[in-house]
This record gives sequence, structure tokens and C-alpha cells, in this order.
Amino acid sequence: MANELQQTLVRLISKSNILVEKYHALHEISKAQADEKTQLLEEIEQLKKENEQMRQQIEYLTMARVISPNLDDVKQARSRISKLVQDIDKCISQLNQ
Repeated sequence: MANELQQTLVRLISKSNILVEKYHALHEISKAQADEKTQLLEEIEQLKKENEQMRQQIEYLTMARVISPNLDDVKQARSRISKLVQDIDKCISQLNQ
């Protein structure tokens, strides 16, 4: 009977040692995952900031594109100014006669 109790105790100690080893292994895995989670959350925050900066740049570029005239508008404005200058020159020449 004592022998059986001793064998049961040895098996119990062996199983408890295995459980302790598994606990430590799982604890290390959990710690590593927590560190990775922290790192990923920091990366997410950084990417959010970059995303917001890019959205602002898009907004600024869109505004700049709307404000700046296109090439056709510039050509038309130059043509109108040239015609107005010619008309003014005609008027001045008529006044001088």
C-alpha cells in the first residue's frame, strides 16, 4: 500500500511538474504576444498619423489645383488682353488724328 501511495505521489509530482512547465511556456508566449500587441498598436497609431497627413496633403493639392488656372484659361486671358491692347491702340491713334 505504501508502495502504491509512493507511485501515485511520484506520478502526481511528475504531472504537476509538467503543468508548471506548460504554465511557464504559455506565460512566455503570452508575454511575447503582449509585447507584439503593444508594438502593433504603436504602429497603428503611427500609420493613422501618416494617413491624416496624407489626407491633408490631398486636400491642399486639391485646393491648389482648383485655385490655379489651367493652360487654356491662361491662353484665353492673354488673347483677351492682347485684343484689348489693340483696341486701346486704335482708340489712341484715332484721338491723335
